[in-house]
Amino acid sequence: MKPRSIRCMKFFLALFNIVFILFGLVLMAICVINMRERKSRPEQQSALSRGVLAFLITLALGLVLTAILGCIGALREHVKILYVHACFLIFLVSIEVVVGVGGAVLSAWVGGSSELRVEFYRNSTVDDEGPNQTVYWDDLQSENQCCGVDGPQDYAILQREIPASCCARAHPLREGDARRHFHSTCLNNKSYYMRGCEEILRQKKALKGNIFISTGVLFTLLEIICIILALWMARTVRNERRKLQQNLQAHFET
Repeated sequence: MKPRSIRCMKFFLALFNIVFILFGLVLMAICVINMRERKSRPEQQSALSRGVLAFLITLALGLVLTAILGCIGALREHVKILYVHACFLIFLVSIEVVVGVGGAVLSAWVGGSSELRVEFYRNSTVDDEGPNQTVYWDDLQSENQCCGVDGPQDYAILQREIPASCCARAHPLREGDARRHFHSTCLNNKSYYMRGCEEILRQKKALKGNIFISTGVLFTLLEIICIILALWMARTVRNERRKLQQNLQAHFET
């Protein structure tokens, strides 16, 4: 009968790798859906965002393949496959740490620049930007319940009327008397959004960043645990087989 330690390591190693497979598949699905959505909104698509999504898909695919290899090695108690699985996980963890630290440094480095402010003033002062830019800003302000970059005072500085997208009841309506009425009432009562889009988007970005970092740290710890289990199980299985071989050899010699 196999030692209890090997059975426990086999169970947890297989369990962790199944979790990695599910996580990798979910991550790939989210990235593919995100890429399709961004194709329908070219103004929100950038080379950086495409590169990040492509990297996440590649990382998720590598994680799935490594986890499948780990399941096979654990269930079959194959020493060489377990060592290969541990090496692949070490490689993935190294990439995740390097990219995570690099992304944090890059985010802090470019954090002072405000592309949103440049886009806002260009949209508000240049008349030949086309309807797509205006629609983008209307959707941005309506979805995030914000107005301007720092607030509605941005439109006052530019001596422009606060748009209907800053009013909760006016923007969802089609062009017509009802929309003009609600828009006028919103301006007279000053019931438009008071918070700027930059502040809200910064808070949402910080929240997403915290979730991403927490998830990354959690799975990095799981990967490290999986590496330790794989190496430990490979060594234990190898030692048990050596002991069994020595016992058989001693038995036949006697």
